[in-house]
Amino acid sequence: MRRHASTTAELVSFSAGAIVGAGLALLYAPKPGHEVRKRVSNATDEAITKMKDLTTDVQQKVNSKLQRGRQYAETKAAEFTATAEETTDQLH
Repeated sequence: MRRHASTTAELVSFSAGAIVGAGLALLYAPKPGHEVRKRVSNATDEAITKMKDLTTDVQQKVNSKLQRGRQYAETKAAEFTATAEETTDQLH
């Protein structure tokens, strides 16, 4: 859970940085309008690509953790069942 919060914070920080960076680029760019629009478009495309990559990475990590959790739960359930059966056999 703690790692999930950290990843979410990273995602929010990245997004905020991308927005601030794009805004600063617009303010300080001594370029004609069409060049600024092209640069903003390119920066937006790059930010979208990075966000998609980050989202994919987070999804893979979450799926991996879920799989490990399922395996752990299945193992513990099997151990519990075996112990319960042994105890029942000993009582009879």
